[in-house]
Amino acid sequence: MNYNGYICPSCGQVFKDGDDVVVCPVCGTPHHRSCWLENGGCANQSKHESGFIWQAPEQKAQTEEKKEIEHIDYKICPRCGAKNSPYEPVCTNCGERLTANRKSVEEQFPPFGGDFGGGSENYNQYQNPNSYSPYQNVYAADARTVYGADAEIDGIPVTEIAEYVQKNSTEYIGRFKKIEEKKSKLSWNWSAGIFSAMWCFYRRMAGVGLALVALFFSAYVLSNTIPPVLYQQLQPEVYEEYVEDVSELNYYMNAALTNNATPDMDDFYEKMTEIILSPITITSYIMLAALWLLISVVFGFLGNYFYKKKVIKDIRKYRETSFDNQTYHLLLRQRGGVSPVNVLIPIICYMLLNTLLSYI
Repeated sequence: MNYNGYICPSCGQVFKDGDDVVVCPVCGTPHHRSCWLENGGCANQSKHESGFIWQAPEQKAQTEEKKEIEHIDYKICPRCGAKNSPYEPVCTNCGERLTANRKSVEEQFPPFGGDFGGGSENYNQYQNPNSYSPYQNVYAADARTVYGADAEIDGIPVTEIAEYVQKNSTEYIGRFKKIEEKKSKLSWNWSAGIFSAMWCFYRRMAGVGLALVALFFSAYVLSNTIPPVLYQQLQPEVYEEYVEDVSELNYYMNAALTNNATPDMDDFYEKMTEIILSPITITSYIMLAALWLLISVVFGFLGNYFYKKKVIKDIRKYRETSFDNQTYHLLLRQRGGVSPVNVLIPIICYMLLNTLLSYI
């Protein structure tokens, strides 16, 4: 090695061409031979026990810079918060893509309720008080504990699915995984089977919920339409008696409403009882119950599939439209989860449709 330009640690003079240089066999420190003899050995003799190795100034600077980068200016994973070398393209803990900027945790994730910075209007709509921090998402932490940080469903990490599903997320992730593994759309969900349309609105599936409201209402219309038609064709005498009772009952009610007349209550209750116990009415009730039960059971087996489909679709959409990781996670939290207030929507829809039908 050419030591020209380096400094002798004993005399402090720069090595020049023609100088007789001696290198310490232990640490590699260069000396003038005369300095070596005068000192009786290496000028860094006291450092040998600690493992000291001499390095050229530029080598030492590069080493110190690398140590500083690797130990201080590390990359923080935006998903799991793990520390990574600045040279890693993906997180060594969870596989998330890492950005080129190497910032501290505080710089990447402002305090909960803090500001993003910048002046973008898109940022402002996701600011206080819902700023995202990965250390405050209980659902993602539970999913990571139960299924592992590397678990995915349709290419989406379960931690992100948990952020979107939120309540009972670990149970739904288990159902989603079974659907994916068995490659079947069928898996039972008691909530979907019993509450059907209300469960859909509770889980923010408005489209599926409205379709179910339409199905249930259609079943109601059919059950009140088909039995009278069948009895009219097969048992005319039963149909005529039923129509007569309904006409008389309507007469009593109209008279009471328009003329303030008080109908004979005994006769009123008698006609009401005859209508309720009529074979046509009983057939209508049985048909309605059978159709509603059929719809509920079928959807009970398909509810998890429809919910999984919506969850994956929404998460992929937010991935494509979010301009940064912070906004993406905030969208998962704000657009996902449950909405107890939405449960009232199918009830209101059914009441409005029933009222409309009565006028028709």
